[in-house]
Amino acid sequence: MTFPATSRRALLLAAATVWLGAFAPAASRAERPNIVLVYVDDLRADGLSATGNPYLETPNLDRIAREGALFPRSYVTTSLCCPGRASVLTGKYAHKTGVTDNQPERDFLDDHRTVADLLGEAGYETAFIGKWHLPNPGAAPRRGFDHWVSFEGQGEYFDQALNVDGTRRASRGFVTDVLADYATRFIERERGERPFLLVLSLKNCHSPHLPPARHRGRLDGTPMTLPPSFDDDPEALPTTHREARLNRRNRGAHPHPELYEITVRRYWELVLSVDEAVGHLLSTLERRGVADETCVAFTSDNGYLLGEHGLIQKGFAYEPSIRVPLCVRYPDRIPAGSVVDSVTLNVDLAPTFLELAGLAVGADVQGRSLLGAIEGAGGARDDFLYLAPWFHKDGTPRELALAGGRYKYVRLRSAGLEEQLFDLEADPGERTDLSADERLADVLAASRERMRELMGELEVPPEWFESE
Repeated sequence: MTFPATSRRALLLAAATVWLGAFAPAASRAERPNIVLVYVDDLRADGLSATGNPYLETPNLDRIAREGALFPRSYVTTSLCCPGRASVLTGKYAHKTGVTDNQPERDFLDDHRTVADLLGEAGYETAFIGKWHLPNPGAAPRRGFDHWVSFEGQGEYFDQALNVDGTRRASRGFVTDVLADYATRFIERERGERPFLLVLSLKNCHSPHLPPARHRGRLDGTPMTLPPSFDDDPEALPTTHREARLNRRNRGAHPHPELYEITVRRYWELVLSVDEAVGHLLSTLERRGVADETCVAFTSDNGYLLGEHGLIQKGFAYEPSIRVPLCVRYPDRIPAGSVVDSVTLNVDLAPTFLELAGLAVGADVQGRSLLGAIEGAGGARDDFLYLAPWFHKDGTPRELALAGGRYKYVRLRSAGLEEQLFDLEADPGERTDLSADERLADVLAASRERMRELMGELEVPPEWFESE
């Protein structure tokens, strides 16, 4: 059967309306805020002065927390660059996106729609500026973004060549400054009442730690306190962790504490240019008169071990590796000075942005909007399942953890099964494994059962719980 052109258009419009449902644009601009996500690399939870950093002042980042909400129990579901980025864009765990390490075999966009896809279809102008990092030859523009500024792979801190909307362009200077300039120009565009999504993804604080000249050396002379577990016996670590600790690629944590101090100083100095970039964004939003019509969120793709257990890296289930800073400002929905003490995850950002825009959240999204927890309307989380990024050849993770509560239960696979149980109230440094303590046998059993329960809810293959 055929239809006249006008009828076909009407049918297509009706079908789109049914498919989008609540994805239809809201009635007014106030109901559809602009959304800005500033996303950095390898920054641990204590990276802001607002979250207790002893070495730095970060007034612009602190402003987001002061005028919005701070999430002190914010975690990533997989602590590694590529898995984290795919999870933020989709609201799904790594085993769902298929991005389980930094060399995914498939493009996750082939099978998954992102928050940029959905906001774009709802009328948002979308931009991605910065480090994409997921495999993308030539840094070519990706689906879902109207405006694109990026580079391939890890990129360089200085004089980084860029792909700008499909055209290769040179840049001069520190890459964070260059990207912040592109971001401010995007905000300043004339777009009438059309809202926008801006993802500014910065290379800071990934190694090699090369801050700009204006910040390099700022912390010279400042003693870097060694973590209490820095010199713990590597033989007390699980097999996989011990191998990493003794590996020559452990970036100099042992046996050179003086090199460690230099590394940590440069790492923290890289936060200063992030704070400056956020300051430029906030000033631009104010100058345009849209600061209070914009949701601004700041977080990191994963945490980072800075000498804890003698390790300088990420990926393991230790707290510094899986906890990240998260603060969100949006005066219309988030009271200033809010502190949300429930567990929040990187997969929660996409559904939060969708709800702010008045859009439905798909049933396949595994995160949950943060607005319920902020507004006291439910949705608080007490614990979560962590999946490690190092996967066996058979496609299973080496490490699972039940985290977020008082007791952390870790299940490791290397040459057989190893279990750990930590009491984070008594042992925040995770130095004493209590899994063999008979007094905590009930806690251990309950932790195993809760892990199985979460695996079922998240559709994690149950065989991953078993040992080799």
